[in-house]
Amino acid sequence: MISTIVGYDDNDYELGEYFEESFNNIKKSLINNNGVNLIPIQGLDCTEEKLEETIDSFNGNNFVVIGLMHGNDEQIGTENEVFVDADNIDHLDGSLFYTPACSTAIILGKSLEDVAETFVGCNEITLSTYEKYNDIYIDCENYCIKEFLNSELNIETCFNNMINYFDEQIELLSEENDEILVAMELINNRDAFRLLGNRELTKTDLVN
Repeated sequence: MISTIVGYDDNDYELGEYFEESFNNIKKSLINNNGVNLIPIQGLDCTEEKLEETIDSFNGNNFVVIGLMHGNDEQIGTENEVFVDADNIDHLDGSLFYTPACSTAIILGKSLEDVAETFVGCNEITLSTYEKYNDIYIDCENYCIKEFLNSELNIETCFNNMINYFDEQIELLSEENDEILVAMELINNRDAFRLLGNRELTKTDLVN
């Protein structure tokens, strides 16, 4: 069983519904996967204290953390609370940390590279301007972690397959003039993703 924490800020004023859609997208992909113990942490509970408390309950076993909320160079969190900060990451030792949040690969990701087993995140601001296309943005940015948890592939293969999926969606959208701006945002998001740490990690390495 792989303990998989998903922190998602459904309480966010601007993107709360988007973060909740993203969580449900991951949850739906795991509906027939009995090997994953999905542990949601939502809204006002997305705090460092809650995260550490949850990780402590794993008794030293490896785990996955997925962060669906706002981010910057050094942290991810909600409007009023920090969920993960570059200066407080020792409790993430041995984890796979995954987040599409803005700019997290710049400092936070590089800090986690020395603590977590693997980090997947973005080194630029990511975009999802056109609400009509939320399902495409979300399918693209969650592709890697969903495939990783539902296959025996290593994280690098899943990451590369995510980039290929981005490319497919970009090509489809580019064929329609009215959708070219969405395609441009997907190009931005694709190019922002970074994989740091152990590229050979598979879900077997995280099974308790």
